[in-house]
Amino acid sequence: LYVGTRDAGLYEINLNPQIKFNELAGKEILGFAEADNSSALLLNDGLHIKKDGMEQKISLNQLKQWQKKYLQKTTIPVPRHEDSFYELDYTTRAEDINFYDIKVSGDIYWINTNIGIFAIKTSGTLQRYLPLHSEEINFTASGELIETHPYGGLRIYKDLDRFKYSFFKEEDSLTPTMIVNSLRKEKKTYLLSVFSGLYVWEGQEFKSFLQDSIWDEKKLRHITTLGNHLAISNDFGDVFIIDDRESFRLLEKIPRAKIQGNTISFLREYDGYLLIGTEKGLTLFKDNRYIFLDEEQGLKQPLLSATVNDNILSIGSTNGFYTIDLDAVSDNGPLVDDIDIEEIFINNDNFPSEKFSRKEKIELAHNENTLLLKFSTNAHPYPNKLKYRYRLEENENWSLPSSKPEIFLPFLPSDNYEVDVQVLDASTGLKFQQSLLALSILPPFWESWWFAAMIITSALLIVYGIYKYQINQTREFEKQKRLIQQRFEETKMEALLAQMNPHFIFNAMNSIQNYIMDSDIDNATVFLGDFAKLIRLNLDHCTKPKILLVEEIEYLESYIRVENTRFSNAIKVNIEVDPDIDVYDVEIPTMLLQTFVENVFVHAFPAGRDNTKLNISFKLLSENVMQCKIEDNGIGYTPGATSKLHNSKGVSLVQERLSILGYEVDKTIQISSAKNKGTSIIMRLNL
Repeated sequence: LYVGTRDAGLYEINLNPQIKFNELAGKEILGFAEADNSSALLLNDGLHIKKDGMEQKISLNQLKQWQKKYLQKTTIPVPRHEDSFYELDYTTRAEDINFYDIKVSGDIYWINTNIGIFAIKTSGTLQRYLPLHSEEINFTASGELIETHPYGGLRIYKDLDRFKYSFFKEEDSLTPTMIVNSLRKEKKTYLLSVFSGLYVWEGQEFKSFLQDSIWDEKKLRHITTLGNHLAISNDFGDVFIIDDRESFRLLEKIPRAKIQGNTISFLREYDGYLLIGTEKGLTLFKDNRYIFLDEEQGLKQPLLSATVNDNILSIGSTNGFYTIDLDAVSDNGPLVDDIDIEEIFINNDNFPSEKFSRKEKIELAHNENTLLLKFSTNAHPYPNKLKYRYRLEENENWSLPSSKPEIFLPFLPSDNYEVDVQVLDASTGLKFQQSLLALSILPPFWESWWFAAMIITSALLIVYGIYKYQINQTREFEKQKRLIQQRFEETKMEALLAQMNPHFIFNAMNSIQNYIMDSDIDNATVFLGDFAKLIRLNLDHCTKPKILLVEEIEYLESYIRVENTRFSNAIKVNIEVDPDIDVYDVEIPTMLLQTFVENVFVHAFPAGRDNTKLNISFKLLSENVMQCKIEDNGIGYTPGATSKLHNSKGVSLVQERLSILGYEVDKTIQISSAKNKGTSIIMRLNL
């Protein structure tokens, strides 16, 4: 039915709603029960029983009269606190009677109140009254009454007429205490404690699931059957599905986050559905499907009680009760079948709808990357039951659900996106998914493929240029190295030739000839041996870049013997070595000193000069520097005048070799001389 108004728009009225309210003004529906073709409503002002079209009300005054009549006639002592009973206050007035619950056993309605327990027949007459104060009662499989006491033990009554019972003391760890709910299922009676978990009675004794380490859940609140299984809620709002037929198995836990509401009011079942009442509404759960009903559909708080009869769920409330067609609710098909974009904002600016309507895919610049998408579904009877979530890629997780039909996407990186939206419809427990928008955020030019290709190409060219430069440098270095090596070899050969110059060899051969002509065979033999040794040492050393100092001294001594023989050993030679120098460890460049010694014999001592001397010394100046000094008392020369020593090719070769070895020649070799006062040559070598 559609109703138009003058100032409030159009209203749609469902003439066949899923939820109907049966008004009982001023009443609170505290419980429902059925027995022997009758039904009962437990109200705050009494019990209403319907049978065979007749309705009978049992008022609070009637209940109080039944209590008084029992107390007047009974011969059995009434229960007292000192006997571990939850003692009644017999002065409680009728208007102060509180109902705890209503149960059925043996086609009798059992009502436990704060003035006792009443067993009422379906005809409305009293079957019996028990002066027992118990907030939770139930029955064994054989119909024996179980009376719980919050903190005083528990009793199972074998004979109610004679008030005979079995008492289970509170001190026994297996005795149920602080019981808040119970359920009889086949041969078992389950009791729920708010502090000590689940108990079960199977005919002989109680079993504590907590004490026996079967299930450690302590604070339990509600219980119901669920097919062959049990559904039990705890004080925190979680619900557990368990199987206790052969052995205990926890099949599933429904976390409180999945249930709308914090406090569970009741648990019921219907056709595999678990019905969960909370302070926010009613949830139907089955196979991971959650259907939620609340005030938007017409189900208002409070939810005081509930029962299921065929496919109808009745929920007690104030001023009446609700009836819900569970088949109509559970069989409801999807109500959402389309999602449309309403508005698009890019960087807080509205994106023209005509641009979007003409394009299947929106392409945006890299700095147009903050979007707000507003969308809507087709008309829905319960829009507040809809929640929305999205994802940007198929393999991504969904976002958290939101009640607003909009998506805010800040600072999207450059990429292609397929915005999918999923609508969660709590009124049906179904989901609808649709692709909302294809979106492309273009990369900035510095992230484009052509720019990357240009950078890579430039980098490769630079690397190649550096590589070529290094190759050319290496080749040039090798070329210079070969030239230096070649020049070094040439220098070495020239030094060898300079040392073994023909003049020296000629003089040596003349000396040997003179010895032979004078028939001085002994001196000729000695001279020839010294000459041969000198030649051998010369050949050995010239192939080595460095030799030991002891080898250099040996070579100089051999050379001096050969040269001094020609002077009839007239030149006194003295070689001194610093004690701090290890001649067997120190190495010096090969044949550096021989050239300067040769110059002494060639130029320093002309014929007729007496008392000639040659001193050679080696001194350690520092840890890494050694001084070699060659000193004579020959004729010398005047500084600045042309000197054969300075023009000696052998000396030039030595200087060139030292330069190749990295020495600064001017600092390494120091030559001092004075006319008729001799010559001094000092050479500093690195060790």
